Amino acid sequence: MQVSAANAVRYTPPSAPAAASEAAAKIVDLTQLAVAQTNAKATASAGAALAQATGELTGVLVNISA
Repeated sequence: MQVSAANAVRYTPPSAPAAASEAAAKIVDLTQLAVAQTNAKATASAGAALAQATGELTGVLVNISA
């Protein structure tokens, strides 16, 4: 079978409707929210670890396992 370049039809994907772009924007917003929550948890954990280390170095032990 031969295909002539003059007769070839290029594939063009269908354009995304507006709803799809809005959904993509919501996904990005949720991703940013998840990253912000992860950063907040990491900051809280680092603060607790710093407080524990400071307490141990100053002689005041803090029980963080409770």
